[in-house]
Amino acid sequence: MDRIDLMKAYLAVADCGSFTGAATRLGSTPQLISKYVRALEDEMGAQLFHRTTRKVSPTETGQAFYNRALQLVEDFEALKTDLSNHRAKPSGTLRLTAPSDFGVNHLADLITEFLAAYPDMEIDLTLSNRYIDLLDEGIDVAIRIGELPDSSLVARKLAPSVIMLCASPEYLARAGTPVHPQDLQNHRCIIDTNFRTAPMWRFARDGETHRLRANGPLRVNSATITRSLLLGGQGVGLIPYFQVREDLQAGRLIALLSDYSLFNANIYAVYPPNRHLSAKTRAFVDFIAARLDRSITAP
Repeated sequence: MDRIDLMKAYLAVADCGSFTGAATRLGSTPQLISKYVRALEDEMGAQLFHRTTRKVSPTETGQAFYNRALQLVEDFEALKTDLSNHRAKPSGTLRLTAPSDFGVNHLADLITEFLAAYPDMEIDLTLSNRYIDLLDEGIDVAIRIGELPDSSLVARKLAPSVIMLCASPEYLARAGTPVHPQDLQNHRCIIDTNFRTAPMWRFARDGETHRLRANGPLRVNSATITRSLLLGGQGVGLIPYFQVREDLQAGRLIALLSDYSLFNANIYAVYPPNRHLSAKTRAFVDFIAARLDRSITAP
């Protein structure tokens, strides 16, 4: 039995002078109130009430116990109220991690808007392309892109992230434009090792799937570096649309094999499972899900 409930029953009996009155106050039954009081007496190892057929009154020990029990119950109710208010109003520090490229290009503005909407919040942001164990490192929320490994973590999809095959006009003028995935065997491929399947590239069309091992002198672990190399005419490469959207619109890069489907990756907010999700985590995940502009992640 919950000790707070036992003490509430005891206090009600002491105030009302009867089990029936206490039951009416607490919305219970006299039998259950009597059971609670006896359980509390057993727990304390002392008799707390004198019982007669007409009245119930505290013993000397019960009178001494009353003020302490009242203070404990009041403190507990105050703590519940404080926690409820804390959950209702997001506050405190949110520990957040995200991939470096996505964080640099798209999180700063979102975080600025979020902090303006929630002035009692602080954010501790770690940008990293390595896999971070949220539980071990005390992370509240991780932004992750791509296929997620099986785990006990909760994942909420925020937006699609379309992967493009791109090259610069200058590179294509020198090396030619591939029209079939197998043509890439004769091109310099820039391989981003952040893709879990690197260096294997997959293209699908009309029910057929073409897989090839990309070859080239450049292996990187950054979409930002991949973009710079593509703009510099160093080869062809896979890259998220959100990284090159403006370059494609301006003609600085060309989308290749666009009639083929590449593997696409979703953007997720990932957080540890918790039956009572904190207000700060819920507020941030809801905010970014509503504000993340899908036009930047997919054409």
